[in-house]
Amino acid sequence: MIKIFGLLKVTIVFVLAIYILLISALYFLQERFIFPFPDIQTDTNNPQHFEKIFIQTIDGEYLFALHHPSEKGEATILVFHGNGDAAIRQTEKGKALVAAGFGVLLVEYRGYPGSTGSPTETGLFTDGRAAYDYIIQQKKQLIGLYAHSLGTGVAVKLASERAVFAVVLESPFDSLMSVVKSKLPWVPVKFLLKHKFNSEKFIKKMKSPLLIMHGDQDRTIPIKHGKRLLQSAVSEARFDKIVGAGHNDLLNFATQTKAILFFKKMMPH
Repeated sequence: MIKIFGLLKVTIVFVLAIYILLISALYFLQERFIFPFPDIQTDTNNPQHFEKIFIQTIDGEYLFALHHPSEKGEATILVFHGNGDAAIRQTEKGKALVAAGFGVLLVEYRGYPGSTGSPTETGLFTDGRAAYDYIIQQKKQLIGLYAHSLGTGVAVKLASERAVFAVVLESPFDSLMSVVKSKLPWVPVKFLLKHKFNSEKFIKKMKSPLLIMHGDQDRTIPIKHGKRLLQSAVSEARFDKIVGAGHNDLLNFATQTKAILFFKKMMPH
């Protein structure tokens, strides 16, 4: 009996040690999971219709961006990409917006390709404001936001603080904490997660019209999180369930066309 209890004690200590090790790794390495920026070059090509620029933030970072200035009477759409992507990879989306008669700013985050600094939740919120203010400083114009995945957290925060005429969110979440909790229920997320991206809270201050598009086969951010975000919206909002779509293949389901039509519809006449 004593041997059994001894073996049980050793097993418990071993399991507990492994659990603590895993929790520690998740805490100290969480930036690698939340911001897995790609290692790509931004100076190897010059996308047609876009000028490469750098935007200085209020805290001294320099953000790489691709800009197509708006013409007279046009609005500018700020494009915020997902966590594993880059602004330089958004040129096809940008070209479609340009062809539809919009100015476009493909925004990069701090620490991502071409930009200085290291990504954090607070930092990305600062980057969103800097991108918006850069466009407004060029000339008075309307601004819309088009975001995917992690970028929706930046867009919702920005729209809660600045005037925008319309917001389109692809594969959004209610909060990053909610997504992590659903995937790792055994982790004390409340105490470990440093970057919460609480869109569910911020969207209550957003006044602009909203379109959410979410794939019903999304395994990265399940559609329930997008629906929860919709429930917290207080502005005019619609939800478009994209049947058969996952997380990164929405453009194969004409979401880009739907976004452009929504922006055009929301433009004041």
